[in-house]
Amino acid sequence: MPQPFPQQRRLRLVALVLVLLGLGWAGSGAVVTWRLTRRARPVFPEPAPTLARGAIEAHRLVTADGLGVGAWLVRGEPGTPCVLMLHGNGGSRTSLRSLLELLAGQGHCVLALSLRTHGDSEGEVNDLGWSARQDVLAGIAFLEREVPDRPRIVFGTSLGAAAAIFASREVGSRVQGYVLESPYRDLRTAVSNRLESYLLPGLDRLAFHSMWLFGDALLPVPAEQLRPLDHVVGIPQEVPVLFLAGAKDRHARLFEVEDLAGRISSHARLEVFREGHHGTLRDSEPERYQRHLLEFVRSSVRR
Repeated sequence: MPQPFPQQRRLRLVALVLVLLGLGWAGSGAVVTWRLTRRARPVFPEPAPTLARGAIEAHRLVTADGLGVGAWLVRGEPGTPCVLMLHGNGGSRTSLRSLLELLAGQGHCVLALSLRTHGDSEGEVNDLGWSARQDVLAGIAFLEREVPDRPRIVFGTSLGAAAAIFASREVGSRVQGYVLESPYRDLRTAVSNRLESYLLPGLDRLAFHSMWLFGDALLPVPAEQLRPLDHVVGIPQEVPVLFLAGAKDRHARLFEVEDLAGRISSHARLEVFREGHHGTLRDSEPERYQRHLLEFVRSSVRR
């Protein structure tokens, strides 16, 4: 009959197990955080597609911090507004092609960017839109040089919307409007939302605290600074903002977008898509989505 472990040996074994579990918990958090803040896939080519209306020019912009950013430009008809298009996390300007075709088909000028760490653009650290504000500024400066004296609208979805918000104070009144689709309110809530969507109750909290430990070490700015809610007030009062949100969005929840719109309620409007999930607002109500977008862009000519 086997002899029981002496009490001291049993306590050492329990302590060893707890240490290993703690190291595994912390290590997994570090690995996941590192992975989520790095480029998701290698650089890949993004050749300019052929449009039914309007020619696409391929350009390479250089940001203030020295990164090369891929871009497509459709000059559109004289006098039409120019829309700077910014994609979501994990996308690129290629993923914006259908919207680009919609706007170009109406004769509008469009500049579509692949934000840093995405598509054929340079960069390795994805800090959820903070550094990509430099890409937004480069895009606006490019439009000012290439198509001056045209109204400029910034359209951003998810990550692109956050980058536009982070850039807004430096942009000032150089644009005549923003369309912001499903922006996250703050990084803490955004991470929590995603973990809650993918993990069982309880495990999401453990994973969150593990990842949050390493956020500041792996990001170029403190994680608590990544709060579009604090930066959206940088949009001047004379610049209108159209927020688009999905009632079923589990990544940028409706109350988050409502909070953002509420901070600038004097010049913001919120349109809610009742069946919209993250990244599917247009698919949920195509005609309504397109109507709001096109009407907002056209109205910039009259401002």
